[in-house]
Amino acid sequence: MESLRFVHAADLHLDSPFRGVGDASTALKDRLQAATLGALGRIVDHTIHSKADFLVIAGDIYDSKDRSLRALVSFRKEMERLAEQNIPVYIVHGNHDPLNGWGSGFKLPPNVVTFGGRIDSEPFIRRGRKVAQITGVSYLEERVTDNLACSFKPVYGAPYSIAVLHANVGHQSGHADYAPTTVGELLSAGFHYWALGHVHTRSILASEPAMVVYPGNTQGRNPRESGPRGCYQVDVDSFGRAHLEFVDTSIARWAHIEFSIASLGTMDQLVDAIAERARQEASGFEGPTVIRCTIRGKGPLHRDLQRDEMNKELAEILGSIDRTVISESVRIATGPELDYESLVRTETMIGDLLKLSEMALEDSDMRERLIDSIAPLFKRKDMPGLDEAKLREWIERASAMGVDLLLEA
Repeated sequence: MESLRFVHAADLHLDSPFRGVGDASTALKDRLQAATLGALGRIVDHTIHSKADFLVIAGDIYDSKDRSLRALVSFRKEMERLAEQNIPVYIVHGNHDPLNGWGSGFKLPPNVVTFGGRIDSEPFIRRGRKVAQITGVSYLEERVTDNLACSFKPVYGAPYSIAVLHANVGHQSGHADYAPTTVGELLSAGFHYWALGHVHTRSILASEPAMVVYPGNTQGRNPRESGPRGCYQVDVDSFGRAHLEFVDTSIARWAHIEFSIASLGTMDQLVDAIAERARQEASGFEGPTVIRCTIRGKGPLHRDLQRDEMNKELAEILGSIDRTVISESVRIATGPELDYESLVRTETMIGDLLKLSEMALEDSDMRERLIDSIAPLFKRKDMPGLDEAKLREWIERASAMGVDLLLEA
């Protein structure tokens, strides 16, 4: 077969709100709000400069069912740039931008192939020869709970077959279980490459006998979407083997830094440590870095960190370190430097509290009851699921806060 190169992107969420930057200047807020649009520009730049044969976008181009006009115009403008270079684009729509949303009729240039609500296939022709076949389907509405993948069939005789699907493969937590399917089902379908969208963390779920790939989203928009974000350049050799290269398209980047006060004796040491880590996170990246800082551990600084507004003061200091650093928040989850083993053996309210904390950490039945009691807090669509590690962290923090309050009393 003939070799080819294409770019696989997904989850652009154009014009999506950029959260957690309340203290940033107005100019910087505007820049961050436009970050998803800038990431799209970088995808198109790379597609052109790398001389890719075509671009594939696997859903959630827009951030909501009712697209913003700015997002629609920006997307059309970037597609026109690709049209000028005779580069085709193959797109599907997902749960955030279903075909029944406002703006879905916005006209795009003829180089863009939009797959409809039924599974369809389009050939990629180069110099009169079919080089690849792209198969895809879009969501007609926001909530698609049917297994769409089971109906995907490659076109017989296609040199290289690509399936484009917005779906939750393997029931991954933190994402709605739309168009659910399994890796095994995808591998048995007969395609060479599955271009997936929906899960915002990039991952290669399988490489043989087919590539099954999530590129992740193209721009992080909140603290849970930290680190580099982008798309994949896919090079297929003459033997049909795909080689992936990650392309960072981030305009801004989120970072989460953590510290322990166990080895720190003074506040200036803590401030210097935070500043050094923030500079490290921001180094080597040209755009702004939005940082969430969490302070943990037990030590003598705990009492100082309980002073009113201390987290806000530290957040202000973090945000003033460098012009490229933005402070999202500073979270204090420390404990006093106490002999817990001795305290837990005392016949006191503190001892009773620590015994309960130990029981909650060790007794799986008790943790299950705790999860059931606080599960309603996680019903909001944008909340991540509550896992074992998070629950244990909350138990430890609640225990430390309780000991503090009892000691003050």
